[in-house]
Amino acid sequence: MDLDTMKGTVQGYFDRAFTEIADTEYETPLANSEMGVKAKLAPKNGTFVQFRVLGELPLSVMTTSDSPQMYNDDEEPASAMVFQDDAFQVSLQELAGFLELRPRLIEQDPADMLPLTKKRLVTWARRMIHTVVNDRMVVPCGLAMTNLSNTYVKAPAPFRTIYAGGVAGFSALKADSFLTLADIVRASALLRNGNVPLINDRVVCVIDSAGIQQLTLGDSKFMDAIKRVEDSSQKMFASGSAVDYAGVAFRVQSDGYRCKLPSEGGVLETRKNTGKVRVCHLFGANSFGYLDLGEAGSEQRKLLAPSFKVQDITVTGNKVTCALRFPMQAMVTVRDFGVNLAFTSAFDETVADLPDETA
Repeated sequence: MDLDTMKGTVQGYFDRAFTEIADTEYETPLANSEMGVKAKLAPKNGTFVQFRVLGELPLSVMTTSDSPQMYNDDEEPASAMVFQDDAFQVSLQELAGFLELRPRLIEQDPADMLPLTKKRLVTWARRMIHTVVNDRMVVPCGLAMTNLSNTYVKAPAPFRTIYAGGVAGFSALKADSFLTLADIVRASALLRNGNVPLINDRVVCVIDSAGIQQLTLGDSKFMDAIKRVEDSSQKMFASGSAVDYAGVAFRVQSDGYRCKLPSEGGVLETRKNTGKVRVCHLFGANSFGYLDLGEAGSEQRKLLAPSFKVQDITVTGNKVTCALRFPMQAMVTVRDFGVNLAFTSAFDETVADLPDETA
């Protein structure tokens, strides 16, 4: 197959893939991480097993913050996104202490890269939607918005923000401004006092795992409620999990809005994934909106399909790269129907913060 034909084939594949993706894959505001990929070992004999580590499609960010880069219709990313993958082998002898396995024959890597990339495209799209929605609840939209008559209008303002411990503003937050259930109840009461329409008679709180862990540390009954959910679902309480408590429906997100502390030169409206200050969102019905992509395979979905650009592999060697522009809007439509809550947590470390013992 010549290069131009191959590029067209790959582009056509992703064009079709976009129209086939179910609406449930684009649920907002949660964009949950994938679980591990399972594979069976080959039968018979052998002493090694092969794994392939697959990277994520990168999310382009602003030069001044970690907020997603937004593009005009005539713009494209400066460099194409590259789907990274690395293969390595592990001796079954090294796994003997953990698994009782008979020798197996190593097989050719069975990963079908195009279908797997399609799956990763969905994950990337959900993360993009999640991150932009997450930002717009805190940061004003910097791009001109247009209605159906093509007249530019001012984007709605983001939610107002309250702070853990009842402090008056962002400048008063400290490293130990830990989240408590009282802060959640206060935020919920603010919405209920304003007669905000609720979602299934509940205020919804979208919060990251570090915030959940902080709440369980200070409230044993909340911890018991989570334990009941874990027992009934037979899985850990993590991204995508949900629990009702104190009149609030908690939904755990995979990527919370974060920024640096005021003492470190942080600003609430500057998203930095390494920051200690976290922001969760509490809202009622009709608080925010996003672009309806239409049902899978519908004419609307085809009209909204992103424009894919497959890069010449003579530039990137054996890695096929693909750039795309994704049609999506996110904004706070009724700012009084939601509120942000900024806080810190004792559980803000990541694996990257740990010392490298191999150095």
